[in-house]
Amino acid sequence: MKKVMLICNAGMSSSLMAKKVTEYLQKKGEDITMDATTVSVGDKPFTSDEYDLILISPQVRMKYDEFAAKAEKNNKKIAQVTFQAYAPIPSGIEAMAQLVLNNL
Repeated sequence: MKKVMLICNAGMSSSLMAKKVTEYLQKKGEDITMDATTVSVGDKPFTSDEYDLILISPQVRMKYDEFAAKAEKNNKKIAQVTFQAYAPIPSGIEAMAQLVLNNL
């Protein structure tokens, strides 16, 4: 199983997106689970062996370079989520799922 961590500012919208994208991917036969957290957790997603990919939400895109440096240091894959892929509607869920598949 592959695991993805979505990092956002407060965690409410990201939790919803993580749940919906996980459901979408698993219905498509993918063995992928997505979790969500906030920037306040610090380095944990980057140093944990649990996650194969870290996604950065649009709300914290200004921290992308900082997160990318942490990802590189810990040999983690990282990608930035676009606003279009961060909407809890079918097109947004599909776009985020495609982003996950393209980066795993």
